[in-house]
Amino acid sequence: MNKLTIKNTIVELFIGELINSEYDAIILPTNSRLLPSGELRCKTLRKAGPEVQVECNKIIQTISNIPAGEAIMTSGGNLESKYLIHARAGYEGKKLMLATWNSLKIADENALRSIVFPPILKEIIGFNTKKCAEIMLPTIEKYLNEKNTNLENVSICLETLPDYKDFEAILERISN
Repeated sequence: MNKLTIKNTIVELFIGELINSEYDAIILPTNSRLLPSGELRCKTLRKAGPEVQVECNKIIQTISNIPAGEAIMTSGGNLESKYLIHARAGYEGKKLMLATWNSLKIADENALRSIVFPPILKEIIGFNTKKCAEIMLPTIEKYLNEKNTNLENVSICLETLPDYKDFEAILERISN
């Protein structure tokens, strides 16, 4: 199973390249200062172009840092997606849940219709894709069931078949 409908929103999994995705917004893991770090973030910011980092720097000048569990939005720069939602999950499951929830909330507040997540904490040592799936997918399900949302599509982009299988197992469990 790679797709599930919750209320009127399609939640789907796919294997692909996150930065080439054509969604209203890409969710991008971040650190407290919105600086380039981690392979996925660096690659995405390079393709988005310098204007996105300039936006990030202006945000940090105003608010000092992004607390774990929070998310903020910038333009998508040169990406196909109009926006980037920078989600800071920190190093623990509860913060991943909050970062996922707050990313969905920001998408809703900005009337976005489609967003795509990576497995947010995959690059953190000790946090594997299965743990990400066990937190992210139930959080997405809960948000969509509780909120009256404009979101039509919430996707999870995975890089490998084993990562996909980890998320697929949790998606199947949710659907039953």
